[in-house]
Amino acid sequence: MTVSFRIGLVHTLSIACIFTTLGCSAESAADSEMRGMYVYMADAALFTECETGRRYPVAFEGDSVSLERAYLEMRRQPGEEVLVLLEGRIAERPAMEGNQSEESLIVKRFIGLWPGETCGARGSVAELEDNHWKLTRLGDQPVPAFDGQREPHLIFHSEEGRVSGTGGCNQLSGGYEIDAPSIAFGLMASTMMACTDGKDVDQALMAALEKARSFRKTAYHLELLDDEGTVVARFKARELQ
Repeated sequence: MTVSFRIGLVHTLSIACIFTTLGCSAESAADSEMRGMYVYMADAALFTECETGRRYPVAFEGDSVSLERAYLEMRRQPGEEVLVLLEGRIAERPAMEGNQSEESLIVKRFIGLWPGETCGARGSVAELEDNHWKLTRLGDQPVPAFDGQREPHLIFHSEEGRVSGTGGCNQLSGGYEIDAPSIAFGLMASTMMACTDGKDVDQALMAALEKARSFRKTAYHLELLDDEGTVVARFKARELQ
């Protein structure tokens, strides 16, 4: 049952009633994309939203099972908090203990999970251009770190309209054009150093830039996508000093 009433002339508030032992509780009207740190342990899951820093229990409904399975497969150690992206909402659900309700995360659709990544500084946003973007994944594979080599990264130089960076071995550079959310990279030039490790990352990064057709950016993370919407490279921001 849905009860609707009008506030003033333009606002309508819908209250969805969930019939449980606790009675009727209000729910948010729509699902939205949410990003935060997730942990599952002792048969309970918690989600800390990046944008607000608020922590919510995760209700065992919707797509929460897919999220839990992915976390248990990809976590590096028990109790590790892992960055996740999902579509969902906050709604009242019965509390795990006591005869009360509490605000909980309802997962409609699990999108992605990235061990070793964090929300970044709350309340701040890294600009796409003139920032150091650390390469964290190519496709669905994490990017390895090699001792004695540079951190794989890209920097978009706004004044020159050029991108520079490295896969860890060779330096690369070239032009780029942005018409958000579209992005296009020109012909990339690369040095020809002989490295024991990292050349495969160089080549895979160059291939990803060639395939990139659009980008998706949150506060501190950047993804490059191909023409089918598949993520070909993922980065984490580290502001230039």
